[in-house]
Amino acid sequence: MKGTAIPAGAAVKLGGAASWYMLVLLTMTAGVSLLDRQIITILAVDIKRDLNLNDTEIGLLYGTFFAIFYSLFSMPLGRLADGWVRTRQIALSLAGWSLATAACAFATGFGSMALARTAVAVGEAGSAPASTSLLGDIFPRSMRGTIFAIAALAATIGIAMSSALGGLVVDNWNAAFPGGRGWFGLVGWQAAFIAASIPGLILALLLAFVREPVRGLADGIIVPPQPRPFARAAVEVLPLLPGLSILRLRQLDAGPRAIASNVAMLGGAILFAAVTIAIFTSLAPPERLLVYARIGGFPITSHFVQWAVVAFGLFAILSWVQSQRLSDRPAARVMWSSPAFIATLVVAAGFNVIIYGMMAWIAPFAVTTYKASLSDVGVRIGLIALTLGPVGTLAGGWIADRLRRVHPAGRLWVLLFATALPAPLAWMTFTQTTLDGFTFWFAVMSVVLTPWLPCLNATMQDLVLPRMRGSATALGMLTTTIFGMGTGPYLVGMMSDVSGDLGGAIRGLFFVSPVVWGAILIAILRIERDEATLVDRAREAGEPI
Repeated sequence: MKGTAIPAGAAVKLGGAASWYMLVLLTMTAGVSLLDRQIITILAVDIKRDLNLNDTEIGLLYGTFFAIFYSLFSMPLGRLADGWVRTRQIALSLAGWSLATAACAFATGFGSMALARTAVAVGEAGSAPASTSLLGDIFPRSMRGTIFAIAALAATIGIAMSSALGGLVVDNWNAAFPGGRGWFGLVGWQAAFIAASIPGLILALLLAFVREPVRGLADGIIVPPQPRPFARAAVEVLPLLPGLSILRLRQLDAGPRAIASNVAMLGGAILFAAVTIAIFTSLAPPERLLVYARIGGFPITSHFVQWAVVAFGLFAILSWVQSQRLSDRPAARVMWSSPAFIATLVVAAGFNVIIYGMMAWIAPFAVTTYKASLSDVGVRIGLIALTLGPVGTLAGGWIADRLRRVHPAGRLWVLLFATALPAPLAWMTFTQTTLDGFTFWFAVMSVVLTPWLPCLNATMQDLVLPRMRGSATALGMLTTTIFGMGTGPYLVGMMSDVSGDLGGAIRGLFFVSPVVWGAILIAILRIERDEATLVDRAREAGEPI
């Protein structure tokens, strides 16, 4: 096939030129997503100063607020990706979150920055499920680990771009305008947000001219277009919201027991919020935190905001799963009768507590600990991410695919390796007394750690049917962002404010590692059986295969 676009309805040759072109665009899109999500970290020191924020609030902005809306919108948009034109969905999402990134430049305080970050999250939620679904359709199954490894380069590209671009723009802008504000009255961190929005707008135009491939081609299960994809996606919002979740259950003819169970889920989430707020208030009393308001004398602090949001997300996950069991029995059966699939969700949630916690605070740690400039730190982190991150990602994906040919658990052994070694390496990284020492150990950790994501994504894809990939990815995003992104950055920020030791707060994240390793071992023991029974389990639940 010649040209760069995939003609509508054409049977795309798996792994052909058009497939590779789409892979490049999707990788760049994911890279821009990480750029716009991550750039706040290199700018955190200046944002804290100008908007009068503390580390805990930066954790809320980077993690919690982004995570909850990214998670909630990933479910309906993941369902949309299972039925609508995925390339069009990605292009529109990309344009939307790029404009929201530019809006971050004009925030005047915590509230307006939180609103802009929320808009970025909503836009990005529409891209990942559609991209993951597309990658499963345009290359052979045997290449899946390698392809997801290439796509995972987006993380290194995004981190490199956010660190280098943010640091260089701020330092050069401030040097050009030493009196303070420059063109249009902007300071350095504001100019960096605007600069970060430009690549996404350009890429959205390119994606607008790429057509949809055949869904399910790589698995030999061609999936026809779904009727009313937007209506199907819209109803996915209802289970996520208290009250409306009961309306959805009634639409599905659920009985009183199911409705009572949903009410109990909400009560459990409220209890979870109350307990965690009390625990963390005892660790970091309100007088150590900013009090946003008082209700009947009760202080509304960052602890209240954080754990109320996480509790809301916890209810959303449980309620969505309940609804899925009634509305899509085959998908629910495939996912929730597979211990290996459930284990991958635990791995994604647990290890992302560590990943997002570190990503949020690596640059501020280096800047404040070693008294370095933003551009110096940004370029160092960016070069490591751009040059050494891909080494681990691609090598890990290549090795995982070859081990997979020997045994179904081959990719999971690579995943175990990539999640076990970072613990001692992080201790070395965040205890160094010089910037050069920090840079060296961060480089080593970057090579070792990066294979984990392609191995995990490829495994999740292997454990579901083609039409379920978007929903499975969205479910992974929901658990990952709420429990990973929604807690890791905040925990580090809170522990840093209380202890004054940012490096120690980052190292403390690794207390979740044993849970991650245990889940991987369960997946290793179960994956062969779960893959062998995949189609049979779907048929038993009514899937017309």
